[in-house]
Amino acid sequence: MYMMKKIRSIAPVLLLLLLLLGIGMSTLAQMSENVLRVGQDAEWTGLDPHVASTVSSFYILANVVESLTTNNDAIELTPLLATEWSQSDDGLTWTFHLREGVHFSNGEEMTAEHVVFSMNRIINPDTGSGRVASVGGSDAVWEAVDSHTVSVTTPAPNAILPTQLASRAAAVVHPDSVDENGVIVVPIGTGPFVVTELDGTISMTLAKNEQYWQEGLPLLDAVEVTVIQEDAAREAALLGGEVDFVTSVASQAVQALQDNPDVQMLVSPALAYKYIGLNLMREPLNDARVRQAIAYAINRDDLCAAGDFGLCTPLYGGPIDTGSPWYFDYAPYSQDLDKAKALLAEAGYPDGFEMELMPTSTYQDTVRQAQVLQAQLAAIGIQTTINAPEWAEWLELEGSFQYDGYICSWNGLVDVEAYYYLQHRTDEVFNFTGYSDPDFDALVDQGRQVADFDERYAIYEEANRILVDAVPYVYFYNPAFTRAMSPNVQGYVLRSDNQNLYMHTSVEG
Repeated sequence: MYMMKKIRSIAPVLLLLLLLLGIGMSTLAQMSENVLRVGQDAEWTGLDPHVASTVSSFYILANVVESLTTNNDAIELTPLLATEWSQSDDGLTWTFHLREGVHFSNGEEMTAEHVVFSMNRIINPDTGSGRVASVGGSDAVWEAVDSHTVSVTTPAPNAILPTQLASRAAAVVHPDSVDENGVIVVPIGTGPFVVTELDGTISMTLAKNEQYWQEGLPLLDAVEVTVIQEDAAREAALLGGEVDFVTSVASQAVQALQDNPDVQMLVSPALAYKYIGLNLMREPLNDARVRQAIAYAINRDDLCAAGDFGLCTPLYGGPIDTGSPWYFDYAPYSQDLDKAKALLAEAGYPDGFEMELMPTSTYQDTVRQAQVLQAQLAAIGIQTTINAPEWAEWLELEGSFQYDGYICSWNGLVDVEAYYYLQHRTDEVFNFTGYSDPDFDALVDQGRQVADFDERYAIYEEANRILVDAVPYVYFYNPAFTRAMSPNVQGYVLRSDNQNLYMHTSVEG
């Protein structure tokens, strides 16, 4: 009793001392918990995994929701919510056996009905998902075989469906995630964290999911995410101890941070490409010769140096670099100004024309690329202006085809299909250039039905040649991904698919 009284008498004095020292209660809580403070480089544009399309959204969602399959750190296909799967002899039906004992963060056990609900929500055109092709297509039929088995039947064989389902965009969510308007504001998932303390698109806390099915995980009690868009401010926050981890580092700062003993700097080759998408709905960009002229006019080394300060591999043809088994040796677009001018003259524009370049101010690398591109295109008579809206407005303009040429990147490209199908096939949701070619469509459709590597390679090699000649996109380069963190952050793995997972991360000391 005496000891209890003494503790009670000391507590107010300790609190007063902490306050005098400028240590708030939230900091005191962090001293006793394993909390990672993250400076994220861009705002999330929604937390509906079936609709979201931005990397910034999936930096969060990858920790909240899960899919039937996944890719491990070596980018190998592995089980997640499904433990095994098989394809019927006729190739039309896949059967997935679900993991038992998995609970959503609301405590309810995951069953086959939840999987069918989630897949059908993606397929439902009212959802507006861009991932319909990833769950079997609009005619796919998902059914619950029993409480922990599901099947999906497609009109034509789909040899790569388990690979397609590995995306967190094909997430299994609880139906209570969907509000009365059919929208998911905060998903109820089976992942290691749950979203709490959400403040619009600028800050949130990911709290440990006490229902998580993988024993002992996550290691963190919470992840506090704050959006810090400016590169310099984000790096200053890391160096000043305001955050422990940042999701991106300006390429020009990488070397200095690598040399700093108080920083862990991670760099990985990226399964991604950076490019300009050209609006084929507008003249003169609807003429392939004009688009080819742009492809010949640019110097990709200069764009690489400006955008990512040399941490990249230039692309002179399609979107895949030489380090991938899916690289295709068709690269016609080395810089050739004379050829570019001749193509413009042939198309009826010997003196060039005017167009707008649309990077986004949220990603400064795109602005730097636009500035270099502006000078390069001027050399063949194409006069450009630069419009660099913030991310939310940029997405709206891109999605409604209100641009001439938009500058961006495409990430998480594990299978060859991801490079060609979603952004290029006719009428796909992420096809923002308006590109359409029945021969190309037939090839990428065929590529989904084949499992053999050599046979698929031949199919996509032909599709790649068609796409490179048509030039709806002018590919700049393959970049590198970066992360930086304080020395006490342990266990984080920077993956080439840019999957941002905090499950095995901890903050020591």
